[in-house]
Amino acid sequence: MTILSIGQPTHATTKQAITQIAGSDQFEAMDVAAAYITSSGLFDLREALNEPFNLSDEARQKRWLTSFDYLRTEPVALESLLALPNSSVRIHVPEVVLANKGMPKTPFHPKAFLFRRGEDVEFCLAGSGNLSRSGLSKGVEAGLAVGVDRSDAATSPQAIAAVNASREWFEHFWNASSQLNGALLSRYTNLYEAAENLRNPPATEDDTANSDPSREAISAEDLKKLRACRNFWIDAGNVTKNRGKFLPGNQVMMKRMSRVFFGFEARNLPKDSPVGVVELSYDGGAFGDYSLTFSNNGMDKLTLPVPGNGGPASYDNKILHFRAVAPRRFELRVLPKGQIGQLRNRSKSVEGAFKLKGGREWGVS
Repeated sequence: MTILSIGQPTHATTKQAITQIAGSDQFEAMDVAAAYITSSGLFDLREALNEPFNLSDEARQKRWLTSFDYLRTEPVALESLLALPNSSVRIHVPEVVLANKGMPKTPFHPKAFLFRRGEDVEFCLAGSGNLSRSGLSKGVEAGLAVGVDRSDAATSPQAIAAVNASREWFEHFWNASSQLNGALLSRYTNLYEAAENLRNPPATEDDTANSDPSREAISAEDLKKLRACRNFWIDAGNVTKNRGKFLPGNQVMMKRMSRVFFGFEARNLPKDSPVGVVELSYDGGAFGDYSLTFSNNGMDKLTLPVPGNGGPASYDNKILHFRAVAPRRFELRVLPKGQIGQLRNRSKSVEGAFKLKGGREWGVS
């Protein structure tokens, strides 16, 4: 029998506990019940599991039980779960929630991870953290994990009974929930991405106050839009010649904290600090890794595919359009300046059209 305590963030985080559990045995299956799932949470879970329980491994079964409650689960995260091999998703009473524009009659609020190998070895982790970045590592959370081997006579009968009860609870609600398919996901996505919702998205644990102290800082309300919206566009302007005087540049300067759209925290960093890596695909090409940094000019700087070598001839005076397709993975289109009006209007419908200090426009939708 194994017992792990979670006292986040000072003692041990949920993410650390999951990493320890996943590395302790060759688990064949994982079941997750979470009130809601964010893209950042799914990215961090993949990191926590890493190789011991690779989410892309077809031999390992994944079951995800979540909800549409309060429109907090992100459609991009659900699309990613459905795309995983040997992965299925079920939604707690979706019809009631869809009929009431996101409001449940009985809220679905669990946070549990169950790992198993065969009929005997099983871990159950239950706590207070959702499948979000905050729930896994950043917020103040508490929880407990118990692992048992039912074939070992030395295992506590009380521990086995507790894990069995958790397993029975999960199976009951799994069987009582609706299978997520393309049609159901489309209905939820339409509700989630409606202008009425994106103008003021419901907060999740990943939404925090802006740590940017400047007067021009993006407000906490607008940071929620960056986190919730699927589309981001920006007028590239005259791109810095970072590759040499006679070569087109491939680094776009964006408003500080634009990083939130790309899946990162709204936290202060020293200038010239790395923010992280995102995956980009230009014009339907292969995805590649590109760096996002906080530049010495106080702006977020994203490296793009090299012009003429995976990228367009030039980014100068073009509109860059990013569409989220998975956690920290984006499709990039380079559009003529003449399309800015259409993009601006779409962003205005969600009150997500902005301007940089120098006049360049950008927005989300």
